Amino acid sequence: MIETEIKFAITADEAARLLASRAISRLEPESKHVTSTYYDTRQHQFRRMGAALRVRSKGDRFEQTIKVPADGPIGMQNFEEFTLPLPDATPRLELFDDAIIRRISNRRRRLNLLPQFTTDVTRTTAVLTHRKARFEMAVDVGEIRNHGATARSEPITEVEFEMIKGSPVAMLDRVAALAERFDMSLCYATKAQRGYALARPSLRPKPTKAGKVSLPPDLTVGEAFQHIVGEALSQLYANRAPTLAGEPGGIHQSRVSIRRIRAALRAFKRVLPYDKRKAFNGEFRWFQQRMGPARDWHVFIDETVPSLRQAHVDVDHAALTRVAKAERKRATDEAIEVLDSRRYTRLMLQFQRWMLTLEKDGSDEMKGSLHDFARAVFRKTRRDLLVDTRPLFRFSADDLHAVRKKGKKARYATEFFAHLWAGENVTPYLDIMEDLQDRLGEANDATVARHLMATVPLDSLSPETIMEVGKWSDKRIKTCIKSAQPLWRKLQRAKPFWESALTSP
Repeated sequence: MIETEIKFAITADEAARLLASRAISRLEPESKHVTSTYYDTRQHQFRRMGAALRVRSKGDRFEQTIKVPADGPIGMQNFEEFTLPLPDATPRLELFDDAIIRRISNRRRRLNLLPQFTTDVTRTTAVLTHRKARFEMAVDVGEIRNHGATARSEPITEVEFEMIKGSPVAMLDRVAALAERFDMSLCYATKAQRGYALARPSLRPKPTKAGKVSLPPDLTVGEAFQHIVGEALSQLYANRAPTLAGEPGGIHQSRVSIRRIRAALRAFKRVLPYDKRKAFNGEFRWFQQRMGPARDWHVFIDETVPSLRQAHVDVDHAALTRVAKAERKRATDEAIEVLDSRRYTRLMLQFQRWMLTLEKDGSDEMKGSLHDFARAVFRKTRRDLLVDTRPLFRFSADDLHAVRKKGKKARYATEFFAHLWAGENVTPYLDIMEDLQDRLGEANDATVARHLMATVPLDSLSPETIMEVGKWSDKRIKTCIKSAQPLWRKLQRAKPFWESALTSP
C-alpha cells in the first residue's frame, strides 16, 4: 500500500489542547502504547536506499514493515509500505516477497540485521473526514532511543495526518484549518531519519544544495513546472532542520530554494493564473528578504572580515568582529523565527494545495510542448538581461543591482531547461553566466558590507572603522566590476545555444 502523510512538530501542551478540542474529542480518539524498533545492517543498507525496516509491538502483537520512498502528492511524505505479522519481536526478512527484498539488496546471502534505535510513544488516533476524504490523525508523544554503545535519546511530540481515501486536497484544507487554531510547525524528518541521526551523529541534517534539474524531454509544460518546483521544495524541506539549528549554510540554502521557486514562478508565468502566481511570489519574497540579514552577516564574518585583514585595512578588527557576531545572532534568531512561524506554515500548506490543483486551474498551454516553451523563456530572459549593453563600469549602483537580479533570473531559467539541448555551446554558455554571477555577487557583498555598517547600533563602532570599511567596499566593487566586464561582453557575443543546437534525445 502507499502511505501519504503530512507531519507537524507540536509541543506536549499544544497536543493536549488539540486532543481536548471539540473538533477532535467528539471523535473519541483512542490511545495506545506503541514501540517500534528499527533494524538495519552495519553498513546501513536500508538507509542508503531511502528505506526503513521496523518491528512494531502493540501490546502482545508484533508486525514488521518495510517502507520504500514512492511518488505521491507534492509536499507530502509518500512511501510504499509492506507489512506482515510476526510471532515475536525478531524481524524475518524471508517472510517478504523476494521482489521486495531485491529492491533493497541484490545479494543472495542473508542480511545481518542489527537494532539501530527504538521509538517508544503513546499514540492517540482519530479518523477525520472532510468532503468525502477520510484520513487518520495520530498524535505521538514519547521518545527515540538509540542502541549504540553511547546511550542517547530525544523526545518525540508530533502530529501526523495520513490519507485513508479521497482527495489529498480535502485533507490539506482540513489540516490548514487546524493549523490556524493550534501551534503546529511543519516537520519533514521521518522518525527513521531522526533515529539514524541519533544513532550516528554524523547523519544529522546538513545544509543541502540544489540538485541538478533533469527533465525528461517528453514532459508537458505543466509537468515540467511540477518537477522543477518539486525539486526546489525538496531542497527547502531538507534545509529546514539546519536553518532552525542556526547553521549559516542552512539559511543560505533555504534562501536559494525559495529563490528557485520564485524563478520557476517567473519562468512559467505565461501559463500560470496571474493572481495566485503574484500572491505566492510576494509571500516567498517576504520570507527570502526576512532571512537576508542573517545571510549578509554570515558573509560579512566569514568573507568580508578576512578580506579586510588580508588587505591590511586599518580598522578595529576585534570590535568589528564582536559587533558582527552580535548582529549575526540577532538576524539568525529572526530567520529561525520566521521559518518556524504560523505564517510560514500557512504559506506552505496553501502553496502545496495550489500545486495539487494546478492542472485544472492552469492555462491550456500547460499541456503544450516543453521545448517550444523553453526556447521562448530563453529568448525573453536573455532579452531582458541584455536590454542595456553598456560597459558595467558605466552603470549606477542601482543599475548594477538590477543587472545582477536579471542575471539570476536568466541563469536559473537556463539551468531549468538547458539539458534539453545538446551541443558544444551549452556548457560554455552556462559557465559564462555562472562566472558573471559570481563576480557581480562579490561586488554585491562589498556593497552590502557598507550598508551593514549603517545598521549597527550607534557608538558600537568608531567612525574611523565605518569609514575604512566604506573605502574598502568602494575599492572592492571596482575590482569586481573590472573582472566582470570581459564576461559581460562574452555573454553578449555568446551564441544562444537554443537557436541552433539539436535537441537532446
